[in-house]
Amino acid sequence: MREVADLAGVSYQTVSRVVNEMRDVAPKTRERVLKLLGEVGYRPNLTARELANQQSSVVGVVIFGTRYQGPTQIMVSIEQAAKEMGFSVMFTGIAEESVDEIRRAVTELCSHQVRGVLIHLPIEIELSHLEKVCRDIHLVAVDSDFGFKTTSVFVNQELGSRLATRHLIKLGHRQIGFLGAPLIWRAAKLRYEGWRKELMAHHLAPGPRFEADWSAAGGFSVTRDFIIKRREEISALVVANDQMAIGAIRAFEEQRIRVPDDISIVGFDDIPEAGFIRPPLTTIKQDFAELGKLSVLCLVDQLNGKVCRDRTIRPKLIERNTTANR
Repeated sequence: MREVADLAGVSYQTVSRVVNEMRDVAPKTRERVLKLLGEVGYRPNLTARELANQQSSVVGVVIFGTRYQGPTQIMVSIEQAAKEMGFSVMFTGIAEESVDEIRRAVTELCSHQVRGVLIHLPIEIELSHLEKVCRDIHLVAVDSDFGFKTTSVFVNQELGSRLATRHLIKLGHRQIGFLGAPLIWRAAKLRYEGWRKELMAHHLAPGPRFEADWSAAGGFSVTRDFIIKRREEISALVVANDQMAIGAIRAFEEQRIRVPDDISIVGFDDIPEAGFIRPPLTTIKQDFAELGKLSVLCLVDQLNGKVCRDRTIRPKLIERNTTANR
């Protein structure tokens, strides 16, 4: 900045005012300074600026399970929303689902002077001991339940599964199975509960439930085994995510079981590929962009001294071509 001041024939303070977009600089002077800043390749030292202001522009994000579609989409959505609100993001991944690992991640982020922390922890473990670690930081739980009071933004996972099941019931299906994931995952448990409760609300017995690992390969493998042993027990299938649904469709087709003529399938998530597979997948859309935006907004409210109430996002049914009348 001093070099630019010398080249422009102005004071260091004038260059500082231009860099910080302050108004009291003559237009021609501002134009000359900006031109020289570009020529010398000036970049603002954000760290120094934040130290001077005693305020960071970085928010921390703790996340688990980024090898899966849902957590990855949440991570991307948070980053985009934070960027639009003038923040940068520092991510820390969790390698294992333990309190010690989460404590390490939060402590690491706080050592970098982040303004606050958003945590997406999609598995169900006892986290009450984490409350003491998070006591002095601004915190938002992103579609997660920590077991202690903190600001949270949720997707109504149970409702999404009920909408999927209700759609199949309206089409005349009465034998509806469920392809889920391990119930240690919060979303897996809630989606299973939604399927079960909706069937009970219509006085229908739950069909068979079987389990995979969230992946298309897992969905294919367990569905192939199911077809051999219990195919006649269902006319429709609610699946806990779109990847497993895609694998299930492949398994049915390999056995010459047509979707949706012979069996109807509903997925969950509405991944970008869902509308382009054959046949296009009927699914439940959870709005990842809205989840990221509301989570960051809740953190910003806390930073501004406001109270942010818990928020819940309502999923919706996206009807395509993998479901049909019974």
